[in-house]
Amino acid sequence: MANDDYRLNEMELDAIGEVMNISMGSAATAMSTILDKKVNITTPHIEFVDVSAFNFSFLEPVIGVVIKYVEGIDGANVLLLRQTDVAKIVAHLLSADPDDMTELDEIGESAICEIMNQMMGSSASALATFLGRSVNISPPEILNTAQEENIREMFAIKGESVVSIKFELKIEGLIESEFLSAMEPQLAKEIVSLSFGANGVDESAPAAAPPPPPMPTPAPMPAAAPPPPPAQGPPAPPYPAAPAYAYAPPAQAYPAPPPGYYPPPQAERVATTPYTFKSFDAGGTVYEQDNLDLVMAVPIQISVELGRTKRKIKDIADLGVGNIVELDRQAGDQVDVIANGRLIARGDVVVVDDNYSVRITEIVRQPEEFA
Repeated sequence: MANDDYRLNEMELDAIGEVMNISMGSAATAMSTILDKKVNITTPHIEFVDVSAFNFSFLEPVIGVVIKYVEGIDGANVLLLRQTDVAKIVAHLLSADPDDMTELDEIGESAICEIMNQMMGSSASALATFLGRSVNISPPEILNTAQEENIREMFAIKGESVVSIKFELKIEGLIESEFLSAMEPQLAKEIVSLSFGANGVDESAPAAAPPPPPMPTPAPMPAAAPPPPPAQGPPAPPYPAAPAYAYAPPAQAYPAPPPGYYPPPQAERVATTPYTFKSFDAGGTVYEQDNLDLVMAVPIQISVELGRTKRKIKDIADLGVGNIVELDRQAGDQVDVIANGRLIARGDVVVVDDNYSVRITEIVRQPEEFA
């Protein structure tokens, strides 16, 4: 098929924009669940351009993610995102510093692939619901380089044109940016054709037969002659006026219930009696001591924390026997005494009968939420 056969007209471009807007809305919901932040993907801008004129320099340096449709529809879609935006997303997901994410390592690539897998999986589900058929994708792949030559080389396999769709991306408190979706023309054409069919417009169906001609209207019948006027006679005698009567409108008639209708059963009335609360005055019996004894018998887990530190996943994966992990406290500093996750005291480490112990030096009067 020639490349001109895949060219989209204005109506088809609007249709593909609406379809992608729906699918990307589901993708935004999936990303919002992963990042625990409000995500908006809105305002698609569609262009049908030649591969040589396809430009995404405003996003450089970029990261490309390839999504291939393997069931329901056939084709590929490439998402082009700013590298800085991807670094912020991955850093938020891994609780790391975005400045340290200058280059994506294996862990970063796995994280962004998982995010894209969830996003585009939700997008494919929304697309399947809209098109009325099952749609599946292969696992997303990150391009080694996202230079223009590589993108053009991908789409030059089946033609010299590409459908460019630009979206606005807003992540609450994190990102306010945009990204591109580059789609193969034949994939866009297939989605448009299926969407028209799903909404009752089938271009392959034969044209409907013209309506039959209207029936002729019959000629009107001639009007009947008016009746002759009554004969003039003597004037009628006067009669007294009719007495006034009070008029009451008939009771409103309600329609009969439909066949098979049965009124709901009436709730059975139950006799109730007001509850009388027991008195708690001085004459009553209070079991305060017994209740206190019950609480005193509850065991509490006591733990002592020497210090803390923060490391990247990569550093933790490289830990081995003999490695040293530095903590955030100096030698001789007090340790924290924690009861069931709450900080209750601080003290010094001592040795009693060959066992480590803690000598309490400070009681935390206000219980703190231990973080």
